[in-house]
Amino acid sequence: MQCPWKGAGVTDQMDIQVGTDVRITGGPFTDFTSPVVAVDHIRGRVELTVDIFGDATRIDVSLSDVVRVV
Repeated sequence: MQCPWKGAGVTDQMDIQVGTDVRITGGPFTDFTSPVVAVDHIRGRVELTVDIFGDATRIDVSLSDVVRVV
């Protein structure tokens, strides 16, 4: 079985797992940093918890809008 993402430019996102620290690179939460709470590689989405006005808020972000923090 061939990986449906092969050659689609998302091989780096396959390394993102629960607990991985990521930085958001697109959308209204650009430059927020958060550990990954959940990953859905089928939909190409990750769930993160970001601090907004002192409250932890869970958000759903596209895998293409996050990069791994090293």
